[in-house]
Amino acid sequence: MTDPEVRRLLNRVPEFTDRYLALVEETDGDPGAAATFVELADFVAGLVNEIERFRPALIRCLEALEQVANSSEDAEDLVVWSFFDGLSSDDVRGIELLIGPSTRALVDAADRTSPW
Repeated sequence: MTDPEVRRLLNRVPEFTDRYLALVEETDGDPGAAATFVELADFVAGLVNEIERFRPALIRCLEALEQVANSSEDAEDLVVWSFFDGLSSDDVRGIELLIGPSTRALVDAADRTSPW
């Protein structure tokens, strides 16, 4: 029988299910909560590595956006109405700490609800 903590984990993180099922198969049954959470740590470490793998490109994108926000006559159209309107609120929250001051000021000054 699966531990309640493992059931809660699987309900909240469906992306982990395949890893959990492989662990069940490796242990010929229920691996238990401790082994499951060790596997979860490995899963999370892999996710962190993927984030870090793409961080340099993400930073370069936002630096380019900052440069446009700081210097282009079309900055409001390009940054506010094209770029930010193309992102979901979850996407904006994911990059909020990386957004430069000129980009933030431009978005705040625009006639729209601030994404942050």
